[in-house]
Amino acid sequence: MTSVRMRCAVTLCFVLVGLQSSFAVTRHYYIAAEDVPWNYAPSGMNLLRALPIPRPWNAKLEWPKTRFIEYTDDTFTTKKPQPEWLGILGPMIRAEVGDEVDVTFTNRTRQPHDMHPHGLPYDKNSEGSFYLPFGKGDRVAPGRKFTYRWFATEASGPGPGQPSSIVWWYHAHVDPGLETNAGLLGPIIVTAKGKANPDGSPKDVDREFVTSFMIFDEMAGKPAGMFYAINGYIFGNLPGLTMKQGEKVRWYLLGMGNEIDLHTPHWHGETVTYEGRNTDVVELLPGSMKTVDMIADNPGTWMFHCHVEDHMEFGMMAVYTIAAPPPRACPVAFVGGEFWKDPDKFTLKVKNTGNKTITKLTITPEMFLAPQDLRRPYNLQWTSGNPIPSGQEQILEKPGLPLASAQGILGWVFLPTTIKYEDGTIWRPEHEGECFNVIWRDPQHPEMLALPPRQIEINPD
Repeated sequence: MTSVRMRCAVTLCFVLVGLQSSFAVTRHYYIAAEDVPWNYAPSGMNLLRALPIPRPWNAKLEWPKTRFIEYTDDTFTTKKPQPEWLGILGPMIRAEVGDEVDVTFTNRTRQPHDMHPHGLPYDKNSEGSFYLPFGKGDRVAPGRKFTYRWFATEASGPGPGQPSSIVWWYHAHVDPGLETNAGLLGPIIVTAKGKANPDGSPKDVDREFVTSFMIFDEMAGKPAGMFYAINGYIFGNLPGLTMKQGEKVRWYLLGMGNEIDLHTPHWHGETVTYEGRNTDVVELLPGSMKTVDMIADNPGTWMFHCHVEDHMEFGMMAVYTIAAPPPRACPVAFVGGEFWKDPDKFTLKVKNTGNKTITKLTITPEMFLAPQDLRRPYNLQWTSGNPIPSGQEQILEKPGLPLASAQGILGWVFLPTTIKYEDGTIWRPEHEGECFNVIWRDPQHPEMLALPPRQIEINPD
């Protein structure tokens, strides 16, 4: 028996050495496990209905979690920006069939962790799973590093009839149940050979989203600690699911959890193609991974949610937006401003992008109190004081807000309400949100294609 095991081990070693020697492209990732706070509903609101988060979840929305965080290099000093819709998920690890994936992992938490991939072959040291027989990367101690080497073989990529790219999980596997519940999980996307862009994304897709359906348990099964989340957000708080009309959009759907995590992602307003059929509901079991395509041809903001009845009731809901192309050029642009340094004065820089002099400009402001929480404040309308010739800029000023209030605003949205020209003509918006610009507190915030629904008070009668 021992000799058989030795022969098998030698054979596996030769196979992996052969794999490694045949992989010409190596993609390197630098990922840390870190203890962080996480808020399941940063707005404190059910943003689908403009109502407070219902009981019992409103008692406590922020909890300590552990996440995978990506950095730009092995110094682990500069975080790599991530799409805001990834939410609690770790960074997207990409590969084209034929690539080697090297992940330098550092553990910045107080517990041992590791990284275990689905779908990509590895040797024992790079399995990232704690059980006998042990491998070197199966239990990385606090403060230690380890580099995993995984391989995107033909079997890692799309099979016959599948799209040009498919999704796999990676997650911690020292105590996988506790660690995935803590937030140590993320996606691997593998694109077919010859069908990838330089960054590994598929050439035949305009936009991609990864969505994970999972119930996080913070209080050993007590209702107040059960968060029915999409990418770690509940009740419409998941941001950034925005696309342009006409785009081909690929959705990577992931399920994780236990026996109650039986999910059915459903899109309002659109259908998707999955396994050669058209549908608008896809079934997910714990640990499952599915890939579907959508042609975003129906402009609007639509619900995206799990169709299990109690999961809907408990907040496993979001919205996505298909932005139609603007029907006409915007006559003004809001090219800058300052709203966070001086509590006594706000400034806004406006540019006349049209070909006529503006004699009077009225602007309506709105503000983001949380990523999806858009509000319209009262009595803060802006008006230009002097004419603005074509191609010229003007700085407008207005009394500010108390500094504490200003710091709580993530971004200011500005919409032209009325534009009067020297020839007597008047421009007005043809639809809600036309010609909006957002000035963010964080200058690295990604550009928005469309605004989320504004939060308004609803009369329950």
